Amino acid sequence: MKEQLGERIAVIIPARNEAQTVGEVVGEVRLRFPHFDIIVIDDASEDATGEIAKQAGADVIRTPIRLGYGGAVQTGLKLAHKRNYDLVILMDADGQHDPASIEKLISAARGNDFVIGSRFLGEACYRIPLIRRLGMKIFSAIASVVVGRKLTDTSSGFQALRKDVYSLFALGDYPVDFPDADMVIWVARHGYRVAEVAVRMHERKSGRSMISGLASSLRYALKMPLAILVTLLRVPSRRGGKQK
Repeated sequence: MKEQLGERIAVIIPARNEAQTVGEVVGEVRLRFPHFDIIVIDDASEDATGEIAKQAGADVIRTPIRLGYGGAVQTGLKLAHKRNYDLVILMDADGQHDPASIEKLISAARGNDFVIGSRFLGEACYRIPLIRRLGMKIFSAIASVVVGRKLTDTSSGFQALRKDVYSLFALGDYPVDFPDADMVIWVARHGYRVAEVAVRMHERKSGRSMISGLASSLRYALKMPLAILVTLLRVPSRRGGKQK
């Protein structure tokens, strides 16, 4: 693919105990996009995640203590802000996010500030538990109303973020866990353009989802409405400013 002239792009991959998959993920991204910087945030892994990622060609930042998914992502975004990238691609280390779909995210980001890769518009090669799927649809519908356009997969961690958006999270707040509709609403309420594209997602090759098991699913279902409400109260709408 052809990037915009002079555009600097980083692929940020948060990872904890993903030694079984991170090397393959980094390797495929490096093969497809040799000019991109690949940054793996090793969230105090207890296995060889960092070493394998580095061998595969990534720049590895290891956190001294476990920060959790949100903390690892924000660490990567802070580094991106320091290095002044034009665009950040955010993806997982577990093999679910297909690197071939990165091109779609980048293409959509040419006219938008924040692009979500949706498995519901594209293809998810695995079954999503009914309760979790229902919650995802409800929270995506709420975000759709606020954003002013239909969204289907606000829980997707496969994203493209322009500099203004990733700097918003690097210099401010980022959800510690379950970044979802509240994060999308946060971006939209600041006036940035939000879009979705169809992507392909695979079955997780190892490890467990952040939202797995009854207790975790219930916590997600209880926390997200509150997080959405707090976000709406914190930021007055600036739609009509940067949004087009």
